[in-house]
Amino acid sequence: MTFASSPRSLKFQHPKPAILEKYAEARTKYAIKSHFFHAPYLINLASDTKTNLRTGLECLISYQQLAGEMEVMGSILHIGSHKGVGLPAKIDQVVRALNEALDSTPKGTKLFLENAAGQSGTIGATFEELAQIVDRLGDKSKIGICLDTQHAFASGYPLETVLDKFNKAIGIKYLNVVHFNDSKTEFDSHVDRHDNLGKGKIGKETLKNFVNDKRLVNIPLILEVPGAGDGPRKQDIDYLKKLIV
Repeated sequence: MTFASSPRSLKFQHPKPAILEKYAEARTKYAIKSHFFHAPYLINLASDTKTNLRTGLECLISYQQLAGEMEVMGSILHIGSHKGVGLPAKIDQVVRALNEALDSTPKGTKLFLENAAGQSGTIGATFEELAQIVDRLGDKSKIGICLDTQHAFASGYPLETVLDKFNKAIGIKYLNVVHFNDSKTEFDSHVDRHDNLGKGKIGKETLKNFVNDKRLVNIPLILEVPGAGDGPRKQDIDYLKKLIV
C-alpha cells in the first residue's frame, strides 16, 4: 500500500511517464501482485465546506484514475467525519460523492471503504453505517471494504466474532483487504492508535486466531504498525508470517 501524493494534502500531480515506466519495471521484477493506494487523510466526503468537499472528491477521482492506469487494485478511503451531527444528516451527500467517484473509476478498479475507530464523528465505526452507504451505491462491482483490526477493536468489535458480524451486516463478499494491526488503546475506546503485532491490547493469540480464519485465505493483509517509529519493519512482516499456520 502506498500513497500517490502527500497523505496530508489534497493536491495531486500526475506522475511523469518515466516514473510510471520505472514502477512497471519494479512491479515485474519483484512480482508485486496486490498494490493498493491509500487516499489522503484530508478527504472528508461529509465536509460542510463545498470547496473542501469538491477538492477532496477530485483528488479521490485522480487517485482512482491513476490506479486504473497503473493496474493498482484501487484506493482505500477514510470516508470522513460528520463532526457529531450523525450519519443520517450526511448520508445523502456522502453517497452522491461516492457515486461520482465510482462513475469516474475505471473498470476493474475498486474503491475500498475503511471502517473507522469512531473518533471525532468518523463515519463507518459500525458495520451498519458502512452497509447503509454500500446499499445506496450504484456500481457495486467497483466497491469493497477494507477491514482495519485496530479500528474494529477500538469501535467495540471483538476480533473473535468480527468476521461473523461483518458478514451479517455487509456481506463477506465485500471484504477485499485487511489492515492488520494491534491496538495501543483499550477495547471500545474509539481512539485510533495502532501498535505492533502482539504488543498491544488485542494480543498475539487473538490476532493469531483471527488471521487463520479460512475466510481470509485469499485476502491481502497490510501492516500499518509503528515498527520502531517509522512504519513496518522486516521483523514485523516475519512476525505476521509466523502467526499463519
